[in-house]
Amino acid sequence: MQWALHTVEIWFSKVGVSLNPDKTQLVFTRKWKLPGFFKPLFFGVTLHCYMSVKCLRVVLDSQLTEGKYVNTKVKKACYLLWACRRTYGMTWGLRPKVVYWLYVSIIQPSITFASLVWWPGCQMVSARTRLSRIQRIACLVIKGAMHVTAAGAMVAPTCLPPLNVVVECEARSTAHQLWSLGCWSQLHPSREHSSILMHLWKLVPVFNVRVDVMRPGFEFETKYRVTTLSGEEQTRGPGTPPTVKGLMWYTDGFKVQRGIGAEDYGQSLRRRFSISIGKYAIVFQAELYAILILHMKSLWTLDQRSTLVLVLAVRWL
Repeated sequence: MQWALHTVEIWFSKVGVSLNPDKTQLVFTRKWKLPGFFKPLFFGVTLHCYMSVKCLRVVLDSQLTEGKYVNTKVKKACYLLWACRRTYGMTWGLRPKVVYWLYVSIIQPSITFASLVWWPGCQMVSARTRLSRIQRIACLVIKGAMHVTAAGAMVAPTCLPPLNVVVECEARSTAHQLWSLGCWSQLHPSREHSSILMHLWKLVPVFNVRVDVMRPGFEFETKYRVTTLSGEEQTRGPGTPPTVKGLMWYTDGFKVQRGIGAEDYGQSLRRRFSISIGKYAIVFQAELYAILILHMKSLWTLDQRSTLVLVLAVRWL
């Protein structure tokens, strides 16, 4: 551990970033008594062991039961509900649908925050009881009912699912998004937090299919060059201008009454490709698809793998 912390110190010193070691805490999640363990040093400060630690507004305890974090969420939700107490009453104040919107749009997202981390805590009966308390208070506010009204009689008309189900659904959605982007670790797929994705695949097998999502990437090196042609070079007739060292193509996307299409014209090779992409695309998508088709045909069909392809995007006005 000391070696890992020393590596972090070297990295911080190398990039010139400062760090406050007093805010660094140490938590053991399995064994408390380790033979030969000594408290490590981080930037000259001794790190102490704690029973729980707060990281990115999430409270993690040593037993990983998420009980303390659930209590914190329940108290915060109750504070939010009572903070709006002066805006509604049994016979006056905001309309029920406005209060319903406040609960669904403000209070529920505050509860489901980081649900992928602490969703196993909702499986405990004690956590479900605490979460149902918030649901009951919200139903009392929405329906304007008396405090002795049963919770089940108020939940059915409002169509509010149990909070533990809402938390688990949010965790499943987040896990599926991370898996679709390739950011999901498959190290322990069937253990505690990571098992949420396996449960989703068993419940709804269709989510096991890859989705049409592209992971954003960054390219800091320019792998192309721009050549500006004069008016005489553009109107000189067929063939490639002397200033262009490669193939010269024109691309265009268009929209007609029958649908959307794209067209590529090769001035150097005197070839033309036309593609129809249906009725539900836009012209911008057609232009991008024309460039993609041009790239594929020029590299594989025309067997010009070593030749620079110059693509000119043209939009007719």
